[in-house]
Amino acid sequence: MGRGQETYGEDPYLTGQLGSALVKGFQGDDPKYLKVTACAKHFAVHSGPEQLRHVFDAKISDYDLWDTYLPAFRDLIVDAKVASVMCAYNAYAGQPCCGSDKLMNEILYDKWKFTGYVTSDCDGINDFWQNHKTDPDAATAAANAVLHGTDLECATGKLFTYNSLLESVQRKLITEQQLDVSVKRLYKIRFQLGMFDPTERVKYAQIPMSVVESAPTRPMPCKWRTNRWCS
Repeated sequence: MGRGQETYGEDPYLTGQLGSALVKGFQGDDPKYLKVTACAKHFAVHSGPEQLRHVFDAKISDYDLWDTYLPAFRDLIVDAKVASVMCAYNAYAGQPCCGSDKLMNEILYDKWKFTGYVTSDCDGINDFWQNHKTDPDAATAAANAVLHGTDLECATGKLFTYNSLLESVQRKLITEQQLDVSVKRLYKIRFQLGMFDPTERVKYAQIPMSVVESAPTRPMPCKWRTNRWCS
């Protein structure tokens, strides 16, 4: 990936343990509400050539998939109960990751019983029909992604592929009932974030701005650097 400096290394167990601790810290321990929704990304096999990530088709062995790429995701999704997953730009075994039968339907939803929501990487759904060429147009790509469980499209430019979902329904590429699956997942998360409840009921909504960068939340100072913090 392009931001390799943000990762902790290549050990699946270490990555899973560190990631799980982050998820639990971000999301909090309230039985009803989430502090924030943590996101596990990029699902999956996202380590091909950076400059080719919008067209790259990763072809790896099942052993490598389960031994290298998936253990940390499994830890976050099954054990740490991460609320969100972001699917990768690249394709895997001939299908865009956000529209992958194996990654999304078979593993994420059927095998791991994921109950959160999935978002694309930014502008990733455009790749279905513009770069991977697995779909002929935006309406087909949008339906394909939603049917594979990609509930939310992140888009940064003027082109939003999910704006074509009305056309997808009109062309009978997807039904309103199938769209409702994603709608329900997204609103469930909003309820868990306390967006529709009075502030006094949601303990995380009462956290004051004064705690931001307060002393207890700062990392320890580096002994070898004056006035610098260790990350």
